[in-house]
Amino acid sequence: MQTRPSLPVPSDAAGFYASRRGEQVTSLLMSRLLPLLPDPNGLRVLGLGYAAPVLSQWRALSQAQWVASARLDTPLTRRQGIPSAAGHDWPGCVVAADALPFDDLSVDLVVLMHGLELVDPHPLLRMVWKLLSDHGRLVLVVPNRTGLAAKDDTLPFGHGSPFSTGQLDRVLQRALFRAEACSTALSAPPGLLSLGEQAGFMGDRLFSLLGRRLGGVHLVTACKDLYSGMPVEAERASLNFARRVTTLAGSAKT
Repeated sequence: MQTRPSLPVPSDAAGFYASRRGEQVTSLLMSRLLPLLPDPNGLRVLGLGYAAPVLSQWRALSQAQWVASARLDTPLTRRQGIPSAAGHDWPGCVVAADALPFDDLSVDLVVLMHGLELVDPHPLLRMVWKLLSDHGRLVLVVPNRTGLAAKDDTLPFGHGSPFSTGQLDRVLQRALFRAEACSTALSAPPGLLSLGEQAGFMGDRLFSLLGRRLGGVHLVTACKDLYSGMPVEAERASLNFARRVTTLAGSAKT
């Protein structure tokens, strides 16, 4: 009986996305992610985690005010990939999840991929909240705990701790983010890519109809929830003891 050769497990994200299979996965991601991305004209855009593959296929990104790429300091995302054929020369750096070297309110759009599942998500999201402008947006690409992509360690999304739909919603809410739009990608079995890119696109489109809970990765656009920690109306202080009114000695004689 002839057995099918197993796919190699990538040493890191840079090695995977430099392969033909990595290019196919990037194309599938962008086909689903593009409708969620805002118009980048005049925006300050930061790719965080390991987002360079999807940013390199976003053609409209040339209209942005500036673009930078910050790779998280993890074994999967630390190494820089080979420059794309498009010749993007964005500045890049390696950063710690709890100490992003950017000024507060200095970024209009953060695209975070291969990030939340690899580190403690709470310090990372708090750092992102600080550097985003008040009207900024956060675009997340996160592996789904109940999807097939998180169970395949030949994909970068098969590493780290994936999130269920409810877990991701709660993490965003705790970090004072409000989800505005949600979608899924890589919903079809990853093996369909071996049949060709067209089969992968058709399969991903069909399997995405099963809903967000069964998607391979979560695609979420979120904004800063500036008013979530503010009370709706002023609270009135209540005193449970009687007040004693006294008069000054001089005023008692008049």
